[in-house]
Amino acid sequence: MKNHPQGTIGILVSESGGPFPFAESAFCRKLCTIGERQGLCVYVFCPAWITGGNAGGIQGYTTQRGTWVRRRFPRPDIIYDRCLIHDRKQQLRKHQLLSRLAAEHPFICLTRGLAGKWAVYQALRQCPKAVPYLPETEIYDGPAQLREWLQAHDGEVFLKPRNGTHGKRTLYAKLQHPDGELRVIGRSGRNSIFRRRFSSQQEGLKWVDRFIGKRPFLIQPYLQLNSAGGEPFDVRVLMQKNATGVWSLTGMAVRAGQKHSLTSNLHGGGTAHQALPFLVRELGETDGKAAVTAIRKLSFLIPEYLETRFGRLAELGLDFGVDRQGCVWVLEVNSKPGRSSFFHIGDPESARKSLENPIFYARHLLLSKP
Repeated sequence: MKNHPQGTIGILVSESGGPFPFAESAFCRKLCTIGERQGLCVYVFCPAWITGGNAGGIQGYTTQRGTWVRRRFPRPDIIYDRCLIHDRKQQLRKHQLLSRLAAEHPFICLTRGLAGKWAVYQALRQCPKAVPYLPETEIYDGPAQLREWLQAHDGEVFLKPRNGTHGKRTLYAKLQHPDGELRVIGRSGRNSIFRRRFSSQQEGLKWVDRFIGKRPFLIQPYLQLNSAGGEPFDVRVLMQKNATGVWSLTGMAVRAGQKHSLTSNLHGGGTAHQALPFLVRELGETDGKAAVTAIRKLSFLIPEYLETRFGRLAELGLDFGVDRQGCVWVLEVNSKPGRSSFFHIGDPESARKSLENPIFYARHLLLSKP
């Protein structure tokens, strides 16, 4: 086998109006530096920088001894897609540009995006070993359905955007008995917390329906995923393929939100903690260790299963809930995961691996090319 792979790795990111014209510049700088140490050509580019007739290459950025350099690069042999686009027109445009590029110079997608929360949920429902850990989930279908769910789930439900991120626009609705008052706690599109109180259930249901509008939402039972002190928390696991192309558990961290803040996402002002000590403190040694064991098993099961449904993947962020009884729940699967939790909890090995693995796996794919 060759020790020095031939080829280029392009990191595809969104455009940005910051000090650099592309998003995630700090993350991309580290990836380029790792690539440079490995003797690889790694550069950053945005979809709009793909122009017709790319024989002359693509404009992009890379680092040379820690400094950003802008120049023209060969068309990429591997693309690491970190481009977060929620607008449908922009998504279509991105796919068109990548298709054009692939026609001129076939490339390997290091990983691929999953088809949204609902598609992932439906896929995992076909995996018998995962089913016991999946919260009941439906697509939101209007006030009548919400009323039925409140009646069937002890007056509490949770609603979240089908394609949302960072906990934005999530809602918790609670029916106060016996007067029928409806209380809603949520996060706005800017991720700020709000609280609403409605004197009648009907008034509250109508307000929720207006808040959701035409956006596709999912409805679930409200799970008690809070610490003893009332902090919402979840467990983020980063699964990545390593230098030999094998799935490995890079790191595990608890993300705890502010007290009574609905979500635990760090973008909403949360904090990160090492998982095992946190869960042992909350649940006791036996239940805390059992929860970590269950999470580890699911973390290896889910990526391999999803690859059978969606094709090759390189990394996944898996979010798990743990309720007060120690039951583990699969909350979300993210194909473009962040990794900041591992920098916050003082786990330098996990933090380092989270950055190295995408480049090491890409190197493995280049070396494996015929």
